[in-house]
Amino acid sequence: MVDRLARFGVGSDVVDADGLRGMFGGLISSEPMPEYNEAGDEVEQNLGAFSAVYEHGCGHLDSSTCLTDLLRACVRDGIDVRFNQKVGGVELAACGERSAGVRMADGSVISSGVVVNASGPWFNKLNATAGVDLSTTALPTRIQVGHKWIPDEFCKLPFVADGWGPSGIYFMPRAANNQLVFGSVDHRFESEIVDPDDYNTALDPDVKQDYLTCLFHRLPTLPRDGEIVGFSSMYTVNQDDVHPMIGETKVGGLWACNGFSGHGFKLAPAVGSLVAQQITGVRVGAWDTAVAHDFMGPYREPLTLKVKTHFA
Repeated sequence: MVDRLARFGVGSDVVDADGLRGMFGGLISSEPMPEYNEAGDEVEQNLGAFSAVYEHGCGHLDSSTCLTDLLRACVRDGIDVRFNQKVGGVELAACGERSAGVRMADGSVISSGVVVNASGPWFNKLNATAGVDLSTTALPTRIQVGHKWIPDEFCKLPFVADGWGPSGIYFMPRAANNQLVFGSVDHRFESEIVDPDDYNTALDPDVKQDYLTCLFHRLPTLPRDGEIVGFSSMYTVNQDDVHPMIGETKVGGLWACNGFSGHGFKLAPAVGSLVAQQITGVRVGAWDTAVAHDFMGPYREPLTLKVKTHFA
């Protein structure tokens, strides 16, 4: 992993149990999460010695702030941005083979020679209005997240993803308001397919308890008191290879841009570059991605992966 990160200019170290203790003063435990069988007996895991990868110079970008900046840039450049206006479907040209814009839920039509379907969990519903099927399947998947208050010393912890045992818990501190945001990358928590127009937006009590068990195992001195607040939202998970499908569909002028499986925000700059290149045929310079235009095409064969996980 260290060599792989280095190829992308990211410095990192492999940390053992003593190194972890030295870096974070014992706040993060190096003990593996126990695993139990159906009878409740602990199962030997044969995990070997503890090791973790610590990435240097990494941090957390607040998505709301980033989107606010993007909105300001759009308004500055005269882009018509609309909120709370539902798209009813893709408007087809008279030939039936090209998109001509979108039809809003109120019946009005916005004409355009190019339509990019980046509608997240509503992706399939919008594609269906144009009769579009792709070679891989992305489905709206319910994701549950919790957060709780933490003392100052925990605000200095890094973003942690726990793969040491069967936990799957991840957590990231937000120092501005002393909150710890936590969830799980374990498949058992990322497999509930839902209707994006009708699903439970709360944090399930049993999931909250499971999360807390895993969280307090990894952070044994974290205070147990205080309110736990949670919510549910959605990823659009590619069921075949957990990678997005990006490119023009068989309906000319209609672009697919979806299936990010929980990675859409961090991939957004490169994806924006890729889609812009595909539509305009122009590269503007060093900031553009060099990813092949057909690598994540909407009609590709599913990518071959060593491990198929949302935490790819």
